[in-house]
Amino acid sequence: MDPASPAPHLSPGTAESPTPAPADPLRPGVVLAALLTLIGLVLLPQLGFGLVYDDGWTLVTNGFLRVPTELGALFSPEAVTRNIPDAFRPGLVLFDVLSYQLLGLDPRWHHAVSIALHLGVCAALAAWLRRLGAPLILWAGTMTLFGLLAIHAEAIAVVSFREDLLAALLGLLACTVASAAVRSRRAWPLAPLAALLSLGACAMKQSAAALPLLWLLAEALAPWQTRRPWPRLFGLAGALLLGAAALTAFTFWLYGGLSPYGLDNPRLFVTRTGLAPVLAMSTQIHLGYLQQIVLPFGLSPEYVDSGARWDEPATLLASAALLSLLLYGLARARARPLACLAIVGAFILALPTSNLAPMPNMRADRFMYLPSLPVCLGLATLTLAAGRRLATSLARPTLLLAPLAALAILQGAVLAGTAFNYRSNGQLWAVARALAPGSARAQASTGELLIASQNTTTDKTRRATVLARAEAHCIHAERLDPHYELPQLCFARLAAARQDWREARRRFAAALADSPDRNARILAGLAQTSLDLPNHSEDERRQLALAALERGLHEYPYSPELHDVAGQIFHRLGDPRQALEHYRRALTLAPERGEPLLAELALLLDLGLPVAAKHLLAAHPQTWLAADPIDRTALIARQRDALQLFAPTMILSADLVGVFPDEP
Repeated sequence: MDPASPAPHLSPGTAESPTPAPADPLRPGVVLAALLTLIGLVLLPQLGFGLVYDDGWTLVTNGFLRVPTELGALFSPEAVTRNIPDAFRPGLVLFDVLSYQLLGLDPRWHHAVSIALHLGVCAALAAWLRRLGAPLILWAGTMTLFGLLAIHAEAIAVVSFREDLLAALLGLLACTVASAAVRSRRAWPLAPLAALLSLGACAMKQSAAALPLLWLLAEALAPWQTRRPWPRLFGLAGALLLGAAALTAFTFWLYGGLSPYGLDNPRLFVTRTGLAPVLAMSTQIHLGYLQQIVLPFGLSPEYVDSGARWDEPATLLASAALLSLLLYGLARARARPLACLAIVGAFILALPTSNLAPMPNMRADRFMYLPSLPVCLGLATLTLAAGRRLATSLARPTLLLAPLAALAILQGAVLAGTAFNYRSNGQLWAVARALAPGSARAQASTGELLIASQNTTTDKTRRATVLARAEAHCIHAERLDPHYELPQLCFARLAAARQDWREARRRFAAALADSPDRNARILAGLAQTSLDLPNHSEDERRQLALAALERGLHEYPYSPELHDVAGQIFHRLGDPRQALEHYRRALTLAPERGEPLLAELALLLDLGLPVAAKHLLAAHPQTWLAADPIDRTALIARQRDALQLFAPTMILSADLVGVFPDEP
C-alpha cells in the first residue's frame, strides 16, 4: 500500500460492491497471490515430513481405499459392520479413496495436497470477506493471520486431519455462494449450489454444521453493507443448514444415535466421569485455546483428558472471562458489529468441539481450525486499529501495518517450528511425552516404536537394552491408565519380541477387553500368538487361533494385517488354498506391504512352484523392492534350490535375480 495514502476506513459502510475503489493502487488479485505465496513458502518444509499419528489407520492400513469397486458399502449399514474408518464422514472417505488412487502412499504428494487445501481455505476466506464488502486491507490481513496461525500446525502437518481443511474449504465456498445469492435479484438458482457445498462440508466433518450460523450472523450484522431482508437471510441460512441435517440423519441411520462413538465408549472421558466435570474443564480448555491463538505458546500434539469442578477457582475465572467476552460481543452488536462478529462467531464455531457432544479427545489444536476464522478477523481489526493510532501519533504512515506484520511474523515463525513436531512418529511422541508426561498414549506409543525398531536387530545386547527401555514406557503407561488398551498392546508386543507367547496372548486379550474399536491388530496378534502357546495341545492352539481369526476377519474385512496373519496361520496349518487366498487379499488391500508378497512367494516355493513364484514377483516389482532386503535374499536362495528340484530346465530363465536387473 502507498505509504502516503490515508489509513483505510474499517467502520461499517454501505458500499454495495466488495471490490476496491478505483483509486486503490493495489490490485486484489496481486495481493491475494502474493500472500498465498508467502503462506505456501512457510509451509513448504512439510513436504519432507512422513505419515504420522492416525495416518497409519486412515491411510496406510486402510484396505478400503484400495478397493474402489466396493464403495457402495460406505452408504449402507455395512460401513459400520465392516468397521470402515471414518464411515460417518463419507465425503472424507471418498476424498481419501481418490487421493490414494492418484497418489498412492507417497508422503510428499499427500502433504502437498494438505498445503494446497489450506491455501484454498485462505483464498475462500478472502473471497467471502470480499463478498461481504470488507476493504482490501482487512480481508488481506485476516487471510494472512489465518494462513500463518501457529495453532493450525497440527491440522496441516498431519495428513489424516485434512478433514478440517476440507470442511472449512467447502463451508466457506458455501458461505460465499450464499452471500452472492442473497445480493442477487434471483437468489434461488444459487441456493441449491450453496446447500450442496454445505452438505459436502458436513460430509467431511460434522463441525462444519456451525458455519451456516456464522454466515447468518455476518449477514445480519452487515458490517460493511446494508443488511438484506430477513426472509431472504433465513431462507438461505435454512438451505445451508440442510447439509447439517442430512449428515445428522445419515449418522443416526448408521449408528442408531447422534454420536458415532456410542455413549458407553470407555475411550470417552465423559463415560468415566460424567458430563459436568467435562464441561467444567471445557471452560478452561477454551480459554486456553484463546490464549494459544493470540499468543501461540503451549501448543502440543497431545493433551491429557481430565475433569474439573465448577467451584474450582480456575473454572470460575475461565467461565467469567468467557461469559464476559460473549456478553460484550452481544452488547456491542450495533456499535461495533465487527467485534460482535469476531467474538460471537468464534463461540458459534467452537460449539461442536466444546464437549457438549462426547469426543474421544477433549482437547486438540486441530479443533480450533474453524473457530479461528472469526478470531483472525478480530485480531486483524485490532492490529490495524493499533497501527492506525501508531501511524497517526508518530506521523509515520508506514507504521500502519506494523502491528499486523509483527503478529503475522510471530505466528508464522511458531507455525514453522511447531510443524516439525509432526515430521515423524518418533519426533511426535517424543514431544508429546515432554509436553504431556501424563499421557498414557504417548508412553505406550513410544514403547511400541522402540520394540518395532528392534525387529531386525541382531545385536543381542543392544536389543535387550532397547526392550528394557520399552518395558519402562509400557509400565509407566499402565500406571497412568490401567484401563486403556494401548499399554496392554505395548506389553503384548514386548512379550512377543521376547517370544513369551503365553504373556503375549494374555496381554492381547486384556487389550481386546479394554478396547471399544480399531481392534484389527489386536485380533491379529491374538490369533498369531495362539499357535505358539506352550502347554496346549495342537488342537487347542488351532481352535484358539481360528476363533480370533474368524472374529477379526468378520469385523475388519479390510484389514491387510489380518489377512496376512490369516495366510500365515493357514500356511502353518497346511491349508495352502486358504493361505493363498488371504495372502492375495492382503496384497490387494496393501500393495505397498512386502510381507504378504514374501509370504505368498514362500508358499509357492513350498508347493514346488518356483516358476509361478517368478511370475508373481514380476507382477509386483515395487512391493518386492519395498520388502526387507535380508528376507529377499533368503527367498532368492530358496527359489534357486526349488528350481533345481522342480524345474531344472528353467534355472536360467526363472532365477529371481534376473527379474529386476537394476535392483540394488
